Amino acid sequence: MAPTRKPAAPTYAQLFGDGSGTSYSGPSSSDAVPDSQTSQRVSSSPPLPPQMPPPLPPAAAPQPVPEGAVHPDLRVPSYAPFARYTVEDLLAQPGREGLDVLDPDRPRGTYWFGANNRVSRSVSATIKGYYNEAYPNWSKTANHVKITWFKYFAQKWHWSLGITERVKAEFVAKAKIRLCNTGFDWKDKWEINRYEGKPTELTKDVWDSLIAYWEHPSSIKKTNLCSASRRTKDKDGHLPMLHRTGQEPHA
Repeated sequence: MAPTRKPAAPTYAQLFGDGSGTSYSGPSSSDAVPDSQTSQRVSSSPPLPPQMPPPLPPAAAPQPVPEGAVHPDLRVPSYAPFARYTVEDLLAQPGREGLDVLDPDRPRGTYWFGANNRVSRSVSATIKGYYNEAYPNWSKTANHVKITWFKYFAQKWHWSLGITERVKAEFVAKAKIRLCNTGFDWKDKWEINRYEGKPTELTKDVWDSLIAYWEHPSSIKKTNLCSASRRTKDKDGHLPMLHRTGQEPHA
């Protein structure tokens, strides 16, 4: 009986090969890295930041507007009535045909300061219509209030642009008197009726401020001097003419 042959030992290729019986010859096409992927890997470093432009120089500080460059009528707070308008602007607005006309030459149907009491009463009404603080006299009245008073006056009367400065000068002269007389009238009411004498056109705060002014020692001294002056007779024995808001002539 012939001896049994032992089976041959498996080869390396049979043990570790890919099963095809062929030896390994490098990576297959499916295992190779594509060129595009390779290029992506090479360029995967972060891009350089874009070059920033140089910073702008600091803006120049705005230069203050010279006072002479601003029209005097516009030197008022923004909250003031007609703050954006000059008197000339108001006179040029349409629809003023029905207003009474001021003319120093006094042609028929026109008016002028001192010629009758209508203009003077209008000045008083203008002051009382915009009396939002205590203005006991002209020197203690803010300039923007004086400007606004004249603008209010220009809303009630019409005149040619060429005489605006003359009208303004007449208005200021009349307003000084009327403001003082109005203050005297209000003070008389306060002295007679005390706090209950408050005029209807004044707010409580304004009335309180006026009373505080009248009770101040310097104001009392000035009032006494004015009273003595009003009682002084001239060389003909006449007392000074008092211009009060309730009188028809002389105002």
